[in-house]
Order: sequence, then structure tokens, then C-alpha cells
Amino acid sequence: MHKLAKTAAATAVAALALAGCSAAGAGTESGSGAKEKIGIALPAGNQTFWTGWQNAARDAAAKLGVDASFSDAKGDANTQNDQINSLLVGGAKGIVIASVDPKANASVAQAASDADAILITGNRTLEVPYGGLEGANPRVHVGFNDVAIGKMQGELVVQACKDINPCQVVLQEGTLGSTPQIERSAGLMEGIKEASNVKIIDKQSNDFDPTKAVEVTQTLLQKHPKVDVMLAQTDPEAVAAARVIKEQGRQDGIKVIGIGGSMEGTAAVASGELYGTVWVSAKQDATAAVETLVKIMRKESVTTTTLSDRPTVEVSAVKVTKENVGQYPGEW
Repeated sequence: MHKLAKTAAATAVAALALAGCSAAGAGTESGSGAKEKIGIALPAGNQTFWTGWQNAARDAAAKLGVDASFSDAKGDANTQNDQINSLLVGGAKGIVIASVDPKANASVAQAASDADAILITGNRTLEVPYGGLEGANPRVHVGFNDVAIGKMQGELVVQACKDINPCQVVLQEGTLGSTPQIERSAGLMEGIKEASNVKIIDKQSNDFDPTKAVEVTQTLLQKHPKVDVMLAQTDPEAVAAARVIKEQGRQDGIKVIGIGGSMEGTAAVASGELYGTVWVSAKQDATAAVETLVKIMRKESVTTTTLSDRPTVEVSAVKVTKENVGQYPGEW
């Protein structure tokens, strides 16, 4: 067995940050009479998005009749590697991983193969070749097209910057090195590349943490007397930034744009606190990931498309402003 899996038994109980759940239902059972076991490895279960994601994943597992166990890496890649190996030692024959770090967590693909388990990625990718439905782990990715999401945010920036020249933009990025940060930033640059008036004058990381976003916003506002647009790569940080901007009396001069379409975020768009966001569904994302894993385990048909050289089950996203926010209420 792979080196990671060899050490997993000793940490099997301690590594699981969240209790496993038994999913009721009439799902396919193994030859021993036990329900199929799957493991779902989350990067930061305390974040609002991941709380909603986990709840939806649990519901999907229950409907499919599989036993699902969850782990929470709390933002640490090494912890997540240990947790996944613990899930494998515990008998999971299918794993969904939303990686903390696409490089540091890459080894779990081989660990799953050594344990004769199927591994797919959900929401966040791994930086290894994907094998496809019947190939090597990771088989497929399920989630949003983060490059496209970043591009949509860029298009909202261009819209917000109309008639402002130069339009000075500051960007609060998420956790550096994570898939959403890398791909959403790349998409953003694609979305604004034709707008010569749009200038990104600064960017800092808030680690997808609203508390840290408050500090970053204060620093950026102090550093830059003129800011026209402030961006954050998820809604909780965008809302936190907007409130700091309002406290400093600069809300009339700075438009804030998020990503995620959270309940708090969509309410802020409706009230004008945020200029816009890119709406995504944590429920759709989680449900698709669990359903795809179970279909592969049961050798059922799965339809994929190729995104960034990865076979992908894509989950859609929508640009939202005050004009259409009523059609896309937040759900996490």
C-alpha cells in the first residue's frame, strides 16, 4: 500500500474532524450486506459555503442510500492527506476531495488507487492528470468552471467601470495557491483584458476569511486614496469589505463585487451594498459531486465535458446585479 495509506490506521479516529453520517435509503449494497461507504474531504468546513455544501452532500448521500463520512482539514493540506487515508482505512470505496492545495494533496490520488477506491475531485481540483471515468484517479472533476466565474466577475468590473477612466480596482484574493484563487484570478484578467480603462492597482490575500477581509480592506483603503472598485473572490469577504467601506464613508465612490451568491451576498446586492456577484449553488455543486461519485462506483452513465484538460461535470454560474438578483436567491 502507498506510504500515506500505511500510516493512516494510527490516525484514523483522530484525523476525522467531522463525525461520519449514515445515509438512509435503498441504495446498492455490497456483497457483505453493508451499504457502500464513501468519504468526503472538505478543506474548511467552518466556512459558510462549505457548511451549506456539506449539508447538501449529506442529503444527497441519504437519497442514494450510501454511508457517507466527512472530514474537515481546517485549511491544512497535510491534515487532509491524513484524513483521506483514514477514510480509506475505514473502508471508503469512493472519495470526493475538495483540496486544500492542488499540489500538496496530489498524492491522495495514488493512495486511493492503492486502496482500490475511486477518487474524484469536487469544487477544487488536484494538480495531476485525470484518468477519466474508467481510468486512473482522480477520475473526473465536478464543480464550477472557476476560470469562467472569474471572467464573469471581470465582466461585472467592466460594467461597473463604464465611463470611469482610469478605473482603479483592488483585488482581495482568496487562499493563495488554492484552485479558486488561481483560476478565478486568471479568469478575471481574461474578463478585463479588452477594457483599457480598467487598472488593477493592488491585490492582497484574505484567505477566504471575512475577519481578515476587514483588515485587508482597511489596509487597502489607507494605502489608496482613490479606489473605484473592490473585488473579493467570495461573498462573505465582499460583504465584510463593503461594510468597512461604509464605515469610512466611501460607499458612494467604491463599488464592491463578490462571488458566490450567498444569502448575505444576494441581500447585499438587492440593497445596493454590493454592486454585483457571480451566483453559484453550493447545493447543486455538492449534489452533483456525490451523485457523480456514486454513479461511477455503480458503473452508471456519467456525461462529462473537457475543461482545462480535465473530464468535468460542470455546475453552472450566473452574473447577478440588482436588476436580476430576485431570480437568484442565496441558499448558503
